Amino acid sequence: MQRRHFLIASSALLCAPAAIIASRELRVTKKQGSDFSPIISAASDRSGNRIGVWQADSWQYSQPIQHRGHDSFFHRQRQELLFFSRRPGRELYVVDAQNGSVLHAIQSEDGYHYYGHGCVSADGRYLYTTENNIHDDGAGCIGVYDCEQNYRCIGHMDCEGIGPHDLALMPDGDTLVIAIGGIKTLPSRGRTTLNPENLAPALHYLDLSSQRVIEKVPAPHFQLSLRHLDVSPDGSVLVGAQFQGKLPSDKPLVYLHRRGQALYAMNTAELALHFQRDYIASVSIDDHGEWAVTSCPRDNVVCLWNMQSQSLAQVWTVRDCAGAVYDAAYQQFILSNGDGQLLALVPGKRTLTQLAYSVGTHWDNHLTLRV
Repeated sequence: MQRRHFLIASSALLCAPAAIIASRELRVTKKQGSDFSPIISAASDRSGNRIGVWQADSWQYSQPIQHRGHDSFFHRQRQELLFFSRRPGRELYVVDAQNGSVLHAIQSEDGYHYYGHGCVSADGRYLYTTENNIHDDGAGCIGVYDCEQNYRCIGHMDCEGIGPHDLALMPDGDTLVIAIGGIKTLPSRGRTTLNPENLAPALHYLDLSSQRVIEKVPAPHFQLSLRHLDVSPDGSVLVGAQFQGKLPSDKPLVYLHRRGQALYAMNTAELALHFQRDYIASVSIDDHGEWAVTSCPRDNVVCLWNMQSQSLAQVWTVRDCAGAVYDAAYQQFILSNGDGQLLALVPGKRTLTQLAYSVGTHWDNHLTLRV
């Protein structure tokens, strides 16, 4: 990519509620129809917090909830949607994917709360969630729920790290990769970091057969909290960090990992990123492992990464960008933001396409597809 294109891209685009401001070379086009798969997300609007499925120009269905949601998961085998509450919430909602009815409203076990993420086993039998063991002074763990027994909690596995956040099932079907944030919090102290001088962020790999951590990969800096990740088809893991020290840090925030190696900082080449808030939210890899997107809502930046060259390819400024997910059916990434927009990002194109716009809707930080 030519440097002049980066300068245009990085300074021109602000996604405004009613219109999109764009430069001559980087602009956002209006939608050409409902050319995207249905999305699953949490959001807030004038009526409060809600969870549901958005299709085309409106909610296909949605449900009000008392507290903010965070991430979601589509349980394909059971045709159910799982919604996880934001830290330190204790709510997990199971929704019928066909009609939007709430099948179960699960509370975390006494002494635990959710960190906002979860995934299911390869056979669909078990749900795994990242949790805080409050009674054990904030030790992190992975909750195990039996989906065939109305998502009854059947135990917890030790992830050997404080503040586990995002997690995913590896392609082998028997290993979880867990982004360990390292941040100790307790509900009695709100979201205050209780161990600012002793963070231990890392990637941990947990073997489901033995229920033991089999690999630990420390972050390059003790204040580089690893929070969100995605896994490519070949098992490479892309992880985004949030720096917990003095800002800006000028440290790389996006890392690639392959089993048995150290974390590798993705190369920004001539497209130097100058963050002020050092905060990566969503991470999404396409279905071929060729491209990835990271959103940085506090710096209003969306980045496209070339997974083959392990380098930054394009940058856009999108105000309050939030979720990012790859839509294989339409060969595009879908982005959401706090201004109610859904945008399409196609690798190689400098134009973002507005897919939908909902007045007053504030999308939360993550998107999932109902496909």
